[in-house]
Amino acid sequence: MIPSHGTPADDQLNAATWHPGAISALKHLRTELHTHRIYPEISYDQGQPRLVISAELTVWADSAGMFFCWGTTCLEEPADHAPADDVSQAAHRIAARLGKHYVEPVAPP
Repeated sequence: MIPSHGTPADDQLNAATWHPGAISALKHLRTELHTHRIYPEISYDQGQPRLVISAELTVWADSAGMFFCWGTTCLEEPADHAPADDVSQAAHRIAARLGKHYVEPVAPP
């Protein structure tokens, strides 16, 4: 069954179909953020996958999964960005933006 246009299921289908590189990069970053005790959810609003960390901080990846951008709005000041091939550094910088409590990674059990 094909989901109706404009529904959350349609947005998720579009994201999975058109942006597989972005989804893969975001999943990798989400796993790395877990070591900093940050547990974001992947959202597919309007077909663009993103990690929602807080009301003030969202992370996007480009469609090829080559870079991350984070901030309130994608690519608008004061957004920051990093290459997706340096996931641990991106996670550290995102954690630092949230405050000192999140900066140091936690060793896995």
